[in-house]
Amino acid sequence: ICNVSTFPASPPPLATMCYCDEFCDRGEHGDCCPDYEEVCLGMTTPVPPGRLERCVHKNRYFTPFDPPVVDNCNTCKCNIDGTVTCTDDVCLVDDDLLRQLHHLERSIGWKAGNYSEWWGRKYDEGKVLRLGTFQPKIPVKAMKRLSNRGGPLPSHFDAADHWPRLVGEARDQGWCGSSWALSTTTMASDRFAILSKGREQVQLAPQQLLACVRRQQACSGGHLDTAWQYLRRVGVVNDECYPYIAAKNQCKINDGDTLVSANCELPANVNRTAMYRMGPAYSLNNETDIMTEIKERGTVQAILRVYRDFFSYQNGIYRHSAAATPAEERSAYHSVRLIGWGEERVGYDMVKYWIAVNSWGTWWGENGRFRILRGTNECEIESYVLASNPYVHQHVQTVRNVGDLQELIVGTGYVPHPSRQRPYPPHSRG
Repeated sequence: ICNVSTFPASPPPLATMCYCDEFCDRGEHGDCCPDYEEVCLGMTTPVPPGRLERCVHKNRYFTPFDPPVVDNCNTCKCNIDGTVTCTDDVCLVDDDLLRQLHHLERSIGWKAGNYSEWWGRKYDEGKVLRLGTFQPKIPVKAMKRLSNRGGPLPSHFDAADHWPRLVGEARDQGWCGSSWALSTTTMASDRFAILSKGREQVQLAPQQLLACVRRQQACSGGHLDTAWQYLRRVGVVNDECYPYIAAKNQCKINDGDTLVSANCELPANVNRTAMYRMGPAYSLNNETDIMTEIKERGTVQAILRVYRDFFSYQNGIYRHSAAATPAEERSAYHSVRLIGWGEERVGYDMVKYWIAVNSWGTWWGENGRFRILRGTNECEIESYVLASNPYVHQHVQTVRNVGDLQELIVGTGYVPHPSRQRPYPPHSRG
């Protein structure tokens, strides 16, 4: 406040102390210090055009009156003294990271790519909007794990080759942290197709989970156990009936609805009116159990801890690299489908890997897939692996082997895990 004489103005002319006092401001007869208006009133005098300093940032010239320059996910402004001030956010991908990954390519065993989809995005955006699975809570991690009984396993297995046209391709979740919903419905879709012998090939609707599952955060993430509980209790419709929009919208499905009451088109090849429901989700114990489950019953769901370098994966067998600095190692969790495994000689070593399907579209990775080290719990990929079995239409007949016993399931509608001696009772609806 200028009438309180507590702030000396500067610089004082002729060694005279100046104060912010309105008494000096008497128009042309005033005796204020030269910087009175700037210091006391906050007024600035425009710099004459001839004195403007030009700024340069990465070979781009601009002035203080130009809009800020965009530098990947950051913006830079030109100051009046010719200096440049930029924001300092960690970008999802940048030239330094790619250079480091290219330099490490031979030692890490995979190749990085520069995806235009990531350019201009902050790493924090990618973690929230391109992932979307919350770390399991301790009680969920302790859920019952089932062990598989099976014979010898091949060195290579790909569910998409074993069951042609019954395993879905990679979908693209867009800029919505919905991997919890995409990985759940795509795995469930695979199992409906596989365990019904192709009679019920359906693409289930992740949008219904985004809109209707309570206690989840839609595009900001969700828990897998809650998603599976919803599929068991309520069920979902197909994707055509509830199209994916990569955003939360109003739920249009009520508990107890059927495909008819939800105004969905009924499937042509089976007489289904009930929602597509799944049995209880179960966790798998170890590498061998996961492999046996995939080979015998179809794709499974896994949680993956994601670091910044994973976004740049293009091909090869992924392992987390040391390319990013510790400040950038703020990881987050994601969920994907495991559809098979294999091994490949890299240098003098035989390297085992999982085949996984991501939810970033077919433009990313190996046509939407990636391979990741197997047997070492790389990025926690083997810590929390889930499977569930569908309530297939009651007239579909499914043959399975339980030890030496061949069992024919007809009319129950549920395909149980081999460790369960009797199938669940038929679903009462539809």
